[in-house]
Amino acid sequence: MASQVDAKTILTIDQVMGEKGSLSEAVEGYHPRQSQLDMAYEVENLIESDDTLLAEAGTGTGKTFAYLVPALLSGKKVIISTATKTLQEQLIQKDLPILLKACNIKGKARLLKGRDNYLCPQRLELTETTEQHSKEDWQKLAQIRDWSEKTLHGDRAELELISETDPIWRKVTARLEFCQAASDCTRENGCFYPHVKELANEAQVLVVNHHLFCADLALREQGFGELLPEAEIYVFDEAHQLPDIAAQFLGFSISRTQLEELARDVRHAQKIESPDSKEISDAALLFDEQIKQLNSALGKWEKRWTWEQLENEQAFQKSIIRLHNQLEQLIDKIKPVTERGKQLSAVYKRAKEYQAQLKEWSSHHPENKIRWIESSQARFKFNLTPLSVASAFSRQREDIGGAWLFTSATLSVRGQFDYFANRLGLNDAKTVCWPSPFDYAQQGVIYHPIGLPDPKDPNYIKICLRAAWPLLQASRGRAFMLFTSHRAMQEAHAILKQHWPGQLLLQGEKPKLTLLNEFKAGNQVILLGTSSFWEGVDVKGEALKLVMIDRIPFAPPDDPIVRAREAYLKEKGLNGFTHFQLPEAVIAMKQGAGRLIRDIHDHGVLMLCDPRLSGKAYGKTIRDSLPAFPWVYEPQSAIEKLQSE
Repeated sequence: MASQVDAKTILTIDQVMGEKGSLSEAVEGYHPRQSQLDMAYEVENLIESDDTLLAEAGTGTGKTFAYLVPALLSGKKVIISTATKTLQEQLIQKDLPILLKACNIKGKARLLKGRDNYLCPQRLELTETTEQHSKEDWQKLAQIRDWSEKTLHGDRAELELISETDPIWRKVTARLEFCQAASDCTRENGCFYPHVKELANEAQVLVVNHHLFCADLALREQGFGELLPEAEIYVFDEAHQLPDIAAQFLGFSISRTQLEELARDVRHAQKIESPDSKEISDAALLFDEQIKQLNSALGKWEKRWTWEQLENEQAFQKSIIRLHNQLEQLIDKIKPVTERGKQLSAVYKRAKEYQAQLKEWSSHHPENKIRWIESSQARFKFNLTPLSVASAFSRQREDIGGAWLFTSATLSVRGQFDYFANRLGLNDAKTVCWPSPFDYAQQGVIYHPIGLPDPKDPNYIKICLRAAWPLLQASRGRAFMLFTSHRAMQEAHAILKQHWPGQLLLQGEKPKLTLLNEFKAGNQVILLGTSSFWEGVDVKGEALKLVMIDRIPFAPPDDPIVRAREAYLKEKGLNGFTHFQLPEAVIAMKQGAGRLIRDIHDHGVLMLCDPRLSGKAYGKTIRDSLPAFPWVYEPQSAIEKLQSE
């Protein structure tokens, strides 16, 4: 849908982003940046030619405005896909309202989330009338019911009192596997999701996340239609995360939770729509019991298993055969009564889908896919994951057509885009890199302490903290300490707890946003985090002066996907470390390093502990990919930098 613009009033990029452009009037402190303008003109050319562009834009380039302005001025339908909710909210609540006005565009911008973010009125009624709940859950259901009668969109983000991870919310969402009559659900009969989809179809700019886009891509690949409307411009911000997310959706996962929900929903459907068919409920209870036995067969320790590791595990093999048999018996019991109601029909369809996926997982020997299981004492998940999504992604990109932009601050390795391009089948794309406008030589240093032991040394974390201690004192906290594992983070926290006089914040103890707000407001604060704090975290100014990274973020060598991808590359004559492990580590390290300098006025120290950065040949590849900070090797040089600002 084209935007509502009078042809006489269409502006140019320069009229919006130039020295005297409309943005200088709309945004206080806005001033043109050459790299931002260059990127905007490159995106304009991309849109006109319906081509594909890989654009690395260093922190501070202003890439969001650089792609939004030419996209809006084109008048074409745009889908923007992001990796994080933070960027989605920034786009919808801040950037797009400003730019629609500055570009003199009357079109609408909308946010579309996955179905599990929206309330299903049928599921709410079912949960209220057919289940026993604790007093606390009844209170939550009452809050959801009260909100459901006021909300326009049924979006859980409006319901601050209920966490998105709360099991009670999971029971009332509009997830597709729960949907009893998608074709019958309309805005008029109270269903929220069709109304949200209508608004999405009408918008000129639609903001989604990578998960929803990849779910849509998977449906198209399977020939089952689509979730998203057609567009003419596709923008992937935070694109470095896209290949791994695409792999999740072009394969499949089935968890213990999903199977137990099926058993529960079967019992509810039987009770309401076929009360004389007690054999269905009995079969569901047997299926539920077998789910628990399979979990027990996998053991209580948290572990990731490949199929090869489980092939000779007799207890597991017997359990999965019994699970198949119990699921088949359950399906046989439901089949004769599916015409009695929508709930029975829906659970029958879901059971058949799980049966087909479990059968494929158990018997398939795929060339490009790995079968693996995550398990712990209370959960498991069957996964079938493609080792490469390049052919599927490339095929769908060609079928859909239009202009495609992939952008991030971390797409390249030493200035080369080959690794990212190969993973998504984008080898024919144009590539451009705009460096950050920040003056790294003046704004910070990289401190690389000499004499640290090998990261495998049992005292490694203790020795890293000893090296970091004088810097932590000089910076008075105001530090991120980023770790490559939860074990290392917990060990560091236990040590610092005995010695640090200020405040310690630990990832997982509170929600991420709460921790960040406390970090910014606190005094002598150190925040310890793992992967989720390596990217998408933006702390400007005096609150953050020191970022420490404990190790090069290589993936665990015994991880099933890592081992399978390395074997897959070896079969193709490629080295798994050079063509997978190292570029992945470079991109992750660039993300972690990017936490320190977020503004032209920021100053600080990036402390990189791993001795392999200077002691191994591959360390140069990582060093050459990092921001151009001066490197220092004596603690006093780093302390002077912290004390000089």
